[in-house]
Amino acid sequence: MNKSFFVVIVGSSLLSGCSLGGVPVSLTGNENSATSSEISAFAIKSVSGSLWKTEDSGKTFMVKSQVDAKSSITKADILSIAYHPQKSGMIYVGTVDSGIFKTENGGDQWTPIAFPPKRIYSFILDKNDPDNRMFASGMVGEWGKIFRTDDGGTTWRDVYTEPGQKIPITALSQHFRERNIIFAGTAAGTVVKSVDSGETWANVGNEINGTVSDIAFDSTKSLVTYLLVFGQKVYYSSDGGVQWIDWEVEKQKEMADLQDRASRVSSKGNRSEGDSIRNQVTNLSKRNQENEMPRGIVSIASDPTQSGVLYAGTNVGLFRSTDFGKYWEEINIIESAKAFPIRSIAVNPQDSKEIVFVAGKAFYKSIDGGVTWMTTGLNVDRGVSFITYDPFDPKYLFIGLRNFK
Repeated sequence: MNKSFFVVIVGSSLLSGCSLGGVPVSLTGNENSATSSEISAFAIKSVSGSLWKTEDSGKTFMVKSQVDAKSSITKADILSIAYHPQKSGMIYVGTVDSGIFKTENGGDQWTPIAFPPKRIYSFILDKNDPDNRMFASGMVGEWGKIFRTDDGGTTWRDVYTEPGQKIPITALSQHFRERNIIFAGTAAGTVVKSVDSGETWANVGNEINGTVSDIAFDSTKSLVTYLLVFGQKVYYSSDGGVQWIDWEVEKQKEMADLQDRASRVSSKGNRSEGDSIRNQVTNLSKRNQENEMPRGIVSIASDPTQSGVLYAGTNVGLFRSTDFGKYWEEINIIESAKAFPIRSIAVNPQDSKEIVFVAGKAFYKSIDGGVTWMTTGLNVDRGVSFITYDPFDPKYLFIGLRNFK
C-alpha cells in the first residue's frame, strides 16, 4: 500500500457550500496570501474534508471532496489511493466503510463505485487492466474475502476466502513491475500470493505473528519484498516471499557463528587470528545495537529509484535503511514530530532526496534527504492515513484522512 502531501486550508465560512475548499491559506510564515480574518477562521476550527491536495509541492493544500448527489466522501474514512497508470487525473480511493470513489479530473469531482461488503480493509487498482479491474477485501458474515471486478465495479466476485472466521485480509499489493503478481496479508499473519492476477492463490513464507498491514517491493530487484507487521517490525524476502527473514534474528545468528569460529581458532592455538575474530564480534555487536531495527513500526516506503533503500515510520520517529532493512539509522526530523505516529511516508519518484511525511497535524518535507525540513500546518479533523505523490507530476500530492481508534 504505498503515499505523500501538502497544506492549504480554508476558513470554515468559506467551505459552506463549496466542496472544493475555497481560498488556499499558506502557513509557511513567509507569505501574505492569507488575510488576518482567514487565518483567524482557520485557526479556530478544523476543516472538514477527507481528501486534501496540493498543487504547489506542499506549500498549500485544498479540500478535494466534491461528489455527485448520491453520496459524499466529505466525512468518509479514506483507506488508500490508486492512480491510473496511463491516464493523468484518473484516481481511485478506497474508504473504510463508504465504498470506492473515482475521479477523472484530479479530484475535482468524485463518483462512487459500489462494493458489496460494508467495510473495506484493503484496495488496489489492477494496472494490467486499470479501466476495468480492481481488487478489494472485505468481510462477508465472519469470513474475510478478496473480491475482484472486471467491469469497473458494476459486478464483483470473490476470488479468495480466508478459512478462519473473523480474520480480515488487511493488505493487498500488486507488484509494480511483475503485474500478474499480487500479495495479500491477513490480521493473523498469513501471507498468500497470486501469480495469475488473482485467479489462484498459494500460501507463501514462514509463519508471521501479527497483523500484516503493508507489502512493498524493491525498486530494481523484482524478488525483494518487504512485509510490515503493524506496530512491530519489517520482514525481508529475497525470493518473492518464499522465506520471510527477521533481520534481528539473522544478526544474532551471525554473532553466534563468529563466536564459534573464534573459539575453534583459539582451540587450535592460533591466538592472533582468534583475537582478530573476537574484535569482529565486538564491532558487530556494537553495530547491531546502534543500528537495530526500530520498534513500533507503523508505516514503510521503499525508495522508488534506489535499490535497498527503505523508510520506516514509527511512534517515535523516522528511520532509513540502505541495505534492505538490515541496519537502520534515525533521520533527524523535527523533535516535536516524534510525539506522533508517522503513519505514512512518501519519496518523490523523480528525486530520492525529497521525502515527505505527516505527523500529528503537520506536513513535513525535506529536499536534502532529511537534513532540513519544511513544515506546514494541517487544520484537519482526523488523522492522516496516507500521503502520496501523483506519478505524472510530483508537485501534486494527496492526503487521505480517517479516524484511528
